[in-house]
Amino acid sequence: MRNRWQWRAAVLVAAVLTTVAVPFDAVPGLHGARGLAQPATAPAQDYVLGPGDVVEVAVLGEGELSRTAAVRPDGKINLPLIGDVMAAGVTPAQLAERITTLLRLYLRNPQVSVTVTQFRVERSFVYLVGQVARPGPVEIQRGWTVMEVMAVSGGVTQRAALRRAQIIRRSTGQTIPVDLERLLLRADRSADVPVEPGDIIMVPSLQYRVLVLGAVRAPGAYDLDDGARVLDALALASGPDPRSAIRSIGVVRNVASSDKPQVMTVDFTRILGGDASQNIPLQDRDVIYVPEGPLFSWSNLLAVLSGLSLFRAFFGL
Repeated sequence: MRNRWQWRAAVLVAAVLTTVAVPFDAVPGLHGARGLAQPATAPAQDYVLGPGDVVEVAVLGEGELSRTAAVRPDGKINLPLIGDVMAAGVTPAQLAERITTLLRLYLRNPQVSVTVTQFRVERSFVYLVGQVARPGPVEIQRGWTVMEVMAVSGGVTQRAALRRAQIIRRSTGQTIPVDLERLLLRADRSADVPVEPGDIIMVPSLQYRVLVLGAVRAPGAYDLDDGARVLDALALASGPDPRSAIRSIGVVRNVASSDKPQVMTVDFTRILGGDASQNIPLQDRDVIYVPEGPLFSWSNLLAVLSGLSLFRAFFGL
C-alpha cells in the first residue's frame, strides 16, 4: 500500500501527463520507463489506424497490462483485462482515450499511451476491363505504368482494339488514351502511361480490322469503327504515295461462299471528287491494296498474297 504522500505525488505526475498527447519520454525522469516503447517513426496526429498496423499500448505503472498488439482484419486489438477493443478508424490518441475509459472499470486513474510501432502497407490496385487476358483487379506498386500492368496480367486478347485503349482516372474523372499497338507491338515506350491507384484500364473490342498494303505512306493493319469506308482506311495509312495508281485501288475481300478472295476496284480520284459509290463500305478483314503503277495484275497479286503466312493468318485461312 502506498502511503498518503506517495499517492499525492502520483496524482501530480498524472496531472502533468495526458493520456497520449505528451510522450512519456518528454517528462524528466520517465524516459525508459518499464512497458514503454518508442515508435520507429512518429505518426501524424491525424493518422487513422487500420488493419495491419502494430501499436504499443502502455499503461503507466501497470506493466502486466502493457503490450504490443497488431490490428486484426476485423479492426480490433486484444488487451488484458478488457479484451477486444476496436482500434480501426480512430487515431492513436482516440484509441488511448477508449482504452482509458474501459480500464477505469478496474483501475482508479489509468494513464494510457498508444504509439504506432509498425505502419500497415497500403495495397493499391488498378482494374482491367474488356479485351484483356485476365480482367479484374491488378495490384500495382509505386511508379508502375501500363507496360508493367500488361506484363503481369497476361496482355490482351486477339480481339483487342489496341489503338483505342484508354485509362479512366477515377480520382479526376479524366480519360487518357493509350495506344497499345505502339506500346506492345512496337515497344515504343513513349506511348507508355503512368497508372495511379483506382485507375480503370479499358481495352475495347476490335470492330473492324483492315490491312492497307502497297503504295501508301504507312502500310499496316488498322482498326476502324462501324460504317468505315475506303477513304477512312487510306487516311489512317497517311494516303497513297506518289508512285501509286490511284485509279485502280483494290479492296480484297474473303467471301464465305468462295474459296478465293474477291477484288473490288475503286477510283480514288472519283472518291476525292465526291462520288460516294466509289467510297465503298469496308468489312472486317478487308485488304486495301494500292498498286504502284498501271501495269498491274490482280490475279498475280492474289496468288502471291494467298501464299503469304501473314495474309493467310489475317483471313484465318
